[in-house]
Amino acid sequence: MFGRTRPKTARRRLGTVVALTSAIAVAGSLAATPALADDPVEIPVSYTVTGKTTVKKTGGTLDLGPGQLDGALVIDGDNVGIRGDLALPPSTANISLVSGVFKIKARVRIEPTGPVTGTLANGDLTTHSQANMLIDNIVVGLFWPVIPLPTVPNACKTVKPLDLTLVSKNVDLFAETIPSSGTFTIPEFKDCFINDLALGALISGPDNTINLSMKSNLS
Repeated sequence: MFGRTRPKTARRRLGTVVALTSAIAVAGSLAATPALADDPVEIPVSYTVTGKTTVKKTGGTLDLGPGQLDGALVIDGDNVGIRGDLALPPSTANISLVSGVFKIKARVRIEPTGPVTGTLANGDLTTHSQANMLIDNIVVGLFWPVIPLPTVPNACKTVKPLDLTLVSKNVDLFAETIPSSGTFTIPEFKDCFINDLALGALISGPDNTINLSMKSNLS
């Protein structure tokens, strides 16, 4: 990325800059929901995604990524949108309860159920996606998590997908990284054997926060 620029790379960068300049030029008059025409222009984009989410009930944080978002900017007349597929690796959740005496460790997966979609309007990029939250490999203990709790692989998950709406304020499409943030609700859990009620009591609920940073892979 920081080495000598080869001719093909230079041409790709120039083409990307020209295309993004066109996108910015028409972004000022976007509708809230883009209506695609017969021949929209699509500009490939690729981002490395990192970030964290904070569960309101416990105050614990969960590191996300690095993952990958691959897709395209979609320019259709006066409308600019984004569409892409997001993949995130599993994360490890560490929860402390009872003044840090009781410890819980678990593997958490955020698996999108469809593509990420979004609109660029008035300088702000708003994206929306839905994803299942799956939890397994739960280990608990006093002072240190050592006792595994039974879960069925790929079964313990939220009863419905998370709705994730994130906003990047005054977004700069030429920036090396694009930050975004939002709040979301964690639904109740199902098929977690004896852990359904416990997980619901511990982490299910509204006003959880998520902060992501998207670093372009095409610069």
